[in-house]
Amino acid sequence: MKKLIFIISLIIFCSPVFKGYSQESNNGKEVSHFVGITVPDVALIGIEGPEGNEPSINLTPDISGLEAGEKIDFGTATNNSLWLNYTSLVEKQENGNGQGKTRKIKAELEENLPNGMELFLEVGPANSGGGQTGKAKQEKIPLKKGPSIVVENIGSCFTENGEGKGHRLTYSLGVKENQIDMVMAETFSVQVLYTITEN
Repeated sequence: MKKLIFIISLIIFCSPVFKGYSQESNNGKEVSHFVGITVPDVALIGIEGPEGNEPSINLTPDISGLEAGEKIDFGTATNNSLWLNYTSLVEKQENGNGQGKTRKIKAELEENLPNGMELFLEVGPANSGGGQTGKAKQEKIPLKKGPSIVVENIGSCFTENGEGKGHRLTYSLGVKENQIDMVMAETFSVQVLYTITEN
């Protein structure tokens, strides 16, 4: 008898709890949950040209019409077939004004040029893409072993990918002033390194 009374009491005691939970769960008019969202920090850079990714170019001054006694025009050794592409998503500034951080792109030579020689780079304005694409220097920059800023004020943006997208790169040769006597006939190569970093 005690066992039966205990079971009946347990059913009476528990029924409202189950009933209330069931009504709240099935008959509620609103329900919600959280969605976690992570936007990644992105900084990707690439060089595109007629031959695909990371192509090589050759620079040779034009001596086809050169006559004896004339100065060689090394400025005729130029190439503008390469394009600088990048994608960037920046973090917010810490001061809380809603502005994003900015990035810059630097270019440098991995090794020194032969004596007397100069290699110039000119970066054109971004001609495609969207967002806060960077501002190019748009001047002839003598490349050296050590970074030079060539594009700045890059925010969250993309330039699109491929030849003819982003910033056109124009390379040209030169001879340092009064150092033609240091220039030798030879074939050599140098590597140009581009880096995208935060300001």
